[in-house]
Amino acid sequence: MDREQLKEALAWQIAIGADATLLDTPPADYTAIALSRCLQTPSPQTQPAPPISELRETVADMPLATAPASPSKQTAITTGMSQDLSHIESLDELKQALATFDGCALKQTASNLVFADGNPEAEIMLIGEAPGRDEDRVGLPFVGAAGQLLDKMLHAIGLDRTSVYICNILPWRPPGNRTPTVEETQMLWPFLQRHIQLKSPRIIMALGGSSAKLLLDETTGILKLRGRIVERDFGLEAPVPVLPSLHPAYLLRSPGQKRLSYQDLLQLQQFMSDKI
Repeated sequence: MDREQLKEALAWQIAIGADATLLDTPPADYTAIALSRCLQTPSPQTQPAPPISELRETVADMPLATAPASPSKQTAITTGMSQDLSHIESLDELKQALATFDGCALKQTASNLVFADGNPEAEIMLIGEAPGRDEDRVGLPFVGAAGQLLDKMLHAIGLDRTSVYICNILPWRPPGNRTPTVEETQMLWPFLQRHIQLKSPRIIMALGGSSAKLLLDETTGILKLRGRIVERDFGLEAPVPVLPSLHPAYLLRSPGQKRLSYQDLLQLQQFMSDKI
């Protein structure tokens, strides 16, 4: 590879969320190179590339591609947001529709579609944010460390995976486990809404800020949204109560907040007891 090809390869890796090297330590004969400086060096044939820091900031607010959206990509975004999925009449059909949907770039970097887990007949629907590394590898939601904690949380109020139905707002893992972008969640919203309609839960527990904000159409942080049940219209005969709570992955990083999550679980338990 020549110098320009190396620069393009580096920019591409940054764009898809690469955040680690393959070696823990560089070889003994390795000489450090200021990559950001190299990226800013102009070439006679091309425009100077932006610095790495700028690329990272830009990528965080964009869908996967870093280049300006071509007409075909823009069409794909519009197509996803305007999908009419009313003809889909089962969860299996919805899963197949997602498997054949090519309008989202996340599909190209993910290993597996992560559709759902748990009991399709359960009255409680848990909706998380996006698959992580373990979920992407296995093809099921909440199977990593966060999933193990979720199982313990459910067990604390007498539930398990046979008592709930679990999915995410995104069915594919964002590169580097980054937060889902607004463009991605809006593109895939028709699929999630149809998922809710087909499942028709008695209550939804939104796990994490991205999930809560999308389902409640809010911009407020999760610590302010959590613990308060709000009814939302998802196109069913009656509104569905939504209870925002903290994501298990957040609790692993901030174990002191587990008490708040337990309060939410008790509220979920009380809600189900009152409805029986």
